[in-house]
Amino acid sequence: MRFFGLTSICIAVLTSCSLHTGQVMDDVERIPVDVSEQPSMASNDFIEKIEVVPLETNDSSIFHKYKKIAYNKEMDLYAIYTSNQDVFVFSGSGKYVANSNSMQGQGPNEYYMVVDMAFNPYMKGIDLLNPYGIIYTYSPRFRLLSKRKVESKIPLMNLMPLNADEYIFAYSSFRVNQEVLFANLSTGTLQDASYTGTISGNSMSPECFYNINGRNYYVPIEFNYYIFQIDAMNKRLKPVLYLDFGDATVDGDALPGRATCERSNSDRESERIGREYTERYKYLRTSNKVIPLIRLFNERYIYVYSVQTERGIGSTYIFDRETGKHFLAKNGKPLLMGPCFAISGNVLMLLTPLKYLHQAIDRQLMSKEELQKIDQLKDDDNPVILKYYLKQ
Repeated sequence: MRFFGLTSICIAVLTSCSLHTGQVMDDVERIPVDVSEQPSMASNDFIEKIEVVPLETNDSSIFHKYKKIAYNKEMDLYAIYTSNQDVFVFSGSGKYVANSNSMQGQGPNEYYMVVDMAFNPYMKGIDLLNPYGIIYTYSPRFRLLSKRKVESKIPLMNLMPLNADEYIFAYSSFRVNQEVLFANLSTGTLQDASYTGTISGNSMSPECFYNINGRNYYVPIEFNYYIFQIDAMNKRLKPVLYLDFGDATVDGDALPGRATCERSNSDRESERIGREYTERYKYLRTSNKVIPLIRLFNERYIYVYSVQTERGIGSTYIFDRETGKHFLAKNGKPLLMGPCFAISGNVLMLLTPLKYLHQAIDRQLMSKEELQKIDQLKDDDNPVILKYYLKQ
């Protein structure tokens, strides 16, 4: 759920016309993704080593049912957002820093109804977005640094600061047709930008905005094969990558229902659109089609976590853009890799519950010191972060 709040100028900027399935925009890099084969590589063919980061467990730091985890390399911090709207902060080595529990409420320094969390490198803090467009910025120890508001008549789902004053937001996909919002908090200017390529809704990915080596990118939370670069100066999205699943590519034109919602002033029309949108979403969740859920990338690697059934085990596909080689983990072979949350350089990061830990590692790729960390874990400890060092 998400909702909001300055005098605004709204201008729709179309990045391109709609495409039929199979058409790919010009000047877009195609990334081949094949999850139909059976895994043929051993772990050490693609992974150099594995490290574990135990997250300190005590009465203040223990958490459950996490919804999102973020890592900031410059601050060397992990932030974990839970279903209770608490945020837990740990150092890069796993030492507990603070949690936000005492800041929940409606007091002058408190937050309520948070729907997203993001690191703010410009204020060296953590942004929390509530459903009415209020942005609370806290220090890593949860001292309130700033409280600002964006006026929007449509619910906002995600945020990312572009600089000290400007942000980009993702709308709720139940209200708009493939749009994001650029906002200048100092001037109050709001500007929409559109994108294309969506096949269906998908609420599995907790993140859609990324900063990679100083460039900002948008990866739609919806089922969409495109990845877009954010042009903050011109307030538009430019498609730069396309995930080509070959024969497993889903033809949106052949599916029931509709891919997206759209703005409407009619309650009856909104209800009809919502039904058709939900129809497609539900159909795909039980159709056994390959659906990419998590997409991470940098200048060297592409990571895709996809599923074929509503409750099935996902497939991990990693593509090396420099060598053209790829690695596939599927059906627990050679590893049971859950959905990763970040890639930094050649390090792929996964937060895993302890009950899946031993299936997610290859002990042959771990040093004696790393194995000792695992042996010291207790059943009721926090989940741990695994760091897979990909071969270069």
